[in-house]
Amino acid sequence: MRINRAVMTFVVLATALGGAVSCSDDPVTGSPTHSPVASSTTVAPPPPGFGPLGYGKLRLGMSVADAQATGEIAKLEDMGGDPPGCGRYTTHAGWSGFYNQGEIVAIMHGKLPARTPEGITVGSTLDQVRAAYPTLKLGHNWSSAEVPDQPAHYGFLGIRQESPSDAKVTQMLLYNDKDTCHN
Repeated sequence: MRINRAVMTFVVLATALGGAVSCSDDPVTGSPTHSPVASSTTVAPPPPGFGPLGYGKLRLGMSVADAQATGEIAKLEDMGGDPPGCGRYTTHAGWSGFYNQGEIVAIMHGKLPARTPEGITVGSTLDQVRAAYPTLKLGHNWSSAEVPDQPAHYGFLGIRQESPSDAKVTQMLLYNDKDTCHN
């Protein structure tokens, strides 16, 4: 009787603390056995990291052949020599980028969730981007900033020269100096 009370107390405490417990009889001894059951509560994972030099399995400077070997590339498109050596790729997940002379030079995550190491994501305001990246240069169509301590840059669509301080990032780009494939 005392063992059953102890078992019941354990079950009540385990359940109250957020876990579930499963009880059954041991087939050899006939005594009750107890094993914890995994909690059904799940926490959404944070958005994938965007930068400092890559997204997913792709990295700036990686050869197109190595990029294809990751299994991320769904399609490669030659841009017909304009600009020379440039092409565009799309991934199975729906994001895209550019390659130049057989090397990945730009990554655009599209509308998928992503977060820079400094916490900037689609929806961040111009003021937040400016605080995270003091090197921010406001452009006519989009803005850019150096990736801290890396040979790369971020591009921020949705914020530009005429933007108010509460303008929001609508898309992000990660690129290196070999990216001459788009404006």
